Amino acid sequence: MKKKKRFSLFLSGVLLPFLSGCMTEEKCRKIMEYNSNIEFNLVIEGPTTAEPNYYEMNAKDLILNRSGRAKVNRGLGSIVPNWSIGDTLTKSKGNSIVILKKKKPIQGTRIFVSEWTCNGSFNNGEPI
Repeated sequence: MKKKKRFSLFLSGVLLPFLSGCMTEEKCRKIMEYNSNIEFNLVIEGPTTAEPNYYEMNAKDLILNRSGRAKVNRGLGSIVPNWSIGDTLTKSKGNSIVILKKKKPIQGTRIFVSEWTCNGSFNNGEPI
C-alpha cells in the first residue's frame, strides 16, 4: 500500500508548490518538509505538455513497474527543456534534489540536477 500511495501521489501532482512569490520562512519549511518525503524513479514515456501550474507526461514508475500520467509542478521548470522520452527522473526521500538522467547526452551532459531550497533554485549547482 505504501508504494501504491507514493506513485498515486506523484500522478496526481507531486512536488506541490515548489516556488511561490510570497514565501514566508514557515511556509518554506512546510514545503521543504513535504517535498523531502516524496520519492520517485520514473522513465518518461510520452511528450511533456505545459499546463498553467504543472507539466504533464506519460511516465513509468520503475519501482512499481506501472505506467500512467504524471503531473510535475512547474518548480522543476529549470530542467524541463532537457527532458526527452526515455530519460529517467529520480528524487530520493529526505531532500529536494531532482536528478534527470538522459538516455542520450545533450552537448556531452548526461545528468542534470535541480534543487529547490528556501534560498533559491539551482540547476547543476548554478542559481536560476
